[in-house]
Amino acid sequence: MVTSDSPKIIVLGIDGLEYNLVEEWRLKNIMQKAHCKLNLSDYKVVVTPPIWGSMLTGKIDDEIMEIWIKHAEIMGDGVHVKRKWWTNLGKILPTKVNFWFYNHLFEKSIGGDPFSRTANYVLEKNEPNVFQFFEKSWTNGIPGYGRNVSTHVEKKLTEQAISGKSTPFRKHILNFYKKDKIQLFSALDKNEFDFIFWYTTFLDHIGHIDMGKRVTLMMKHYLEINELVGAVAERYPDSLLYIISDHGMEQMGPKSRWGLHSNHAFFSSNTGETIEKPFQLYNLISKHKSG
Repeated sequence: MVTSDSPKIIVLGIDGLEYNLVEEWRLKNIMQKAHCKLNLSDYKVVVTPPIWGSMLTGKIDDEIMEIWIKHAEIMGDGVHVKRKWWTNLGKILPTKVNFWFYNHLFEKSIGGDPFSRTANYVLEKNEPNVFQFFEKSWTNGIPGYGRNVSTHVEKKLTEQAISGKSTPFRKHILNFYKKDKIQLFSALDKNEFDFIFWYTTFLDHIGHIDMGKRVTLMMKHYLEINELVGAVAERYPDSLLYIISDHGMEQMGPKSRWGLHSNHAFFSSNTGETIEKPFQLYNLISKHKSG
């Protein structure tokens, strides 16, 4: 039963949620009353921590983005990034070898692992953020706000997956998602938070290794997320419910199993509200702040 203590706003942050797949599979719970494709053209690099951090603060942090630009120059990804000459090696060398070179050699040249360096930058820099609009807020950790999505464990399992041993990686990611899901409903059950911002990296991590298996694996995972959203919406119909991703996922090539970040993101609301860019979530939430 819904009580007067229902959260005022619930944000479901779903890393890697692909707009085109939500549309293709007509996932009504995720689409909500209004949904839209978010423009990422303001982000020089389409990568997790700075995009989520911008949602929390309403701005793109140039200093943090510069760290990721250096990463993109080496790895060859990004939007408006000039590639280093050695990034062409990635097109020649096997993926496993390319991955090893980055983790063990090139990463040191940019000051260390960018994921760990930017995992908590919003708090470390004491940036004004959406949590300050509410008396009682909760999160299970967001990239840029206490969540490192690429720890030593994930890197080791990714390396194994590249070598052909994907099962341990899938099992780890699924178990992590289950724990995040338990945390979400535990926080909701307490009926003491006015703002909840839940995050999962489930679709991003799975998408990186299984995007080529859309019907056999990816659809199953998208249906799981659709069911989760439906459960939250049914339980708290009086809460404002926003769903957002930092980017989507697309197949690396027609015959490839691997997935890459797409150049757009996803947003939906149960109110009919929409935004155009991820960092505009900050202003949208500020309109509904407590008090």
